[in-house]
Amino acid sequence: MSRVWAGMGFLLLVVMPAMAAPGLTLTALKPNVYIAEDDFYIRENSLVYVGRDHVTVIGATWTPATAELLVREIKKITPLPVSEVIDTNHDLDRTGGNAYFRQIGAHIIATALTRDLLANEGEAARRSLQTDFADFPAVPIVLPDTIVGADFTLQNGAVRGFYIGPSHKPDDIFVWLPNEKVLYGGCVLKEQLGNMAGADPAAYRKTLTALKAMKLPIETIVAGHWSAVHGPELIDQYLGLLAAYKP
Repeated sequence: MSRVWAGMGFLLLVVMPAMAAPGLTLTALKPNVYIAEDDFYIRENSLVYVGRDHVTVIGATWTPATAELLVREIKKITPLPVSEVIDTNHDLDRTGGNAYFRQIGAHIIATALTRDLLANEGEAARRSLQTDFADFPAVPIVLPDTIVGADFTLQNGAVRGFYIGPSHKPDDIFVWLPNEKVLYGGCVLKEQLGNMAGADPAAYRKTLTALKAMKLPIETIVAGHWSAVHGPELIDQYLGLLAAYKP
């Protein structure tokens, strides 16, 4: 019997790491830019910019609980307050944490298109996620309170958000950090094709072609899902995935 139990103990040691609880990490990319990677539900990546007197979060994360985890990590690297959060589209991986950020006094920033889509589709999106993930909570749908145009800047020009056209969803924006030459691709750019349910493939290709035509001096692209850090070649890689996509 001792041999049997010893064998079972070994198996438990092997299996247990794969059953570890999901978590959130914050890793430095540049001196004032950090990547938040959380593996709740579907792996998602957000961005944190530490400015002179406040912090900007790019992507509100999945839920108020994941947003709170992120703020705890931010407090480990800076005493500055989180004053603004950018919802880069209306999906709950980018807006689900809005309630927590509103609670701590941060402004929730988005385009009018994102606000309207979240107002119209947020409840249905939450129900769908609760069907897919039994532990997904009943997150409150909290709308942005600061509406911006298609091209806007924060942090005295150090953070620029811009909308080109439909892509992963009708409202996705990019966020460009010109000093660091970092582009946050959000749900638009990632290493896998991902969910195409709300996408128009032809419009998607047009948007990415227009992004390339801007000739931004990109050194790093931070993807919204799966592995976070890529080079500028990710744009062409994703265009290749779109070209091969068969609806």
